[in-house]
Amino acid sequence: MTNHEDNENRVSPVPGFNMSPVRPQNPNANREPIMPSVPRPTRPEPQTHQDPTPTEEIDLGRSAQEKSAVALDRLRQKMAAVAEEYAQGKLNRAQFAAIYQRYKEQREITERLVQRDPKTGAWQSVVQPGLTGFLREHFEAKVESYSIYHVQTGRQLVRTGLVQVPHQQILPILQKLQAVIQSKGDLPGIARRRLSDDHFVVLVPGSHTLSVVVCSLEPSVAQLELFEDLHRDFERANQNALGSGNLDPREMVFPHRALFEK
Repeated sequence: MTNHEDNENRVSPVPGFNMSPVRPQNPNANREPIMPSVPRPTRPEPQTHQDPTPTEEIDLGRSAQEKSAVALDRLRQKMAAVAEEYAQGKLNRAQFAAIYQRYKEQREITERLVQRDPKTGAWQSVVQPGLTGFLREHFEAKVESYSIYHVQTGRQLVRTGLVQVPHQQILPILQKLQAVIQSKGDLPGIARRRLSDDHFVVLVPGSHTLSVVVCSLEPSVAQLELFEDLHRDFERANQNALGSGNLDPREMVFPHRALFEK
């Protein structure tokens, strides 16, 4: 394999897989996530910035119109903060769409209430916090399974979780990766693919092994970076065993287990 200009131009060894760090091209990217029909949680939502929530007391000396204007401005700031989080790779598409839509609805309803009656205080019940923290957690990609394969032998070294990609689908990927390693070409970057049931499978190639991660939803860029770091640390920690061909999992350490210890 020839050297590539950068990660974005790498071609995946697997047809249908996109390469890191470019975000996956989802044909349903504009589709709004299905909102869960669950009770409103009572715990407060985590704050992503230091600004007070719109319902906190806003200067008792201000008029009702001034208070609603401040609350609306803070909602706009929250919408901008969510957009920035997505741009930084901290949220996946579903998280962004759900949280942003929540703030958008709060803003629109508040604006309508104030327009009808500038002196109303009804908007305060509309902007109550609590649900966005739940949406952030609900639409976060959860790791369903994590497997590590030895490239040269095709052997599965470890498996955690029940949802697995069939071995016959992994075998040709290992063969292509082995050819790249033997030619001493550049390793392909991390790859991911959306499955028919909305799960995502992520492939993380290394010099000796391949990690296969199955997620419940599209992982964020930050999660993809974590998968890559964990696999790099796995190969670094077990370099003596992998280099000598000692593939006894009992003699290895597996940093990826941290994904299941929350």
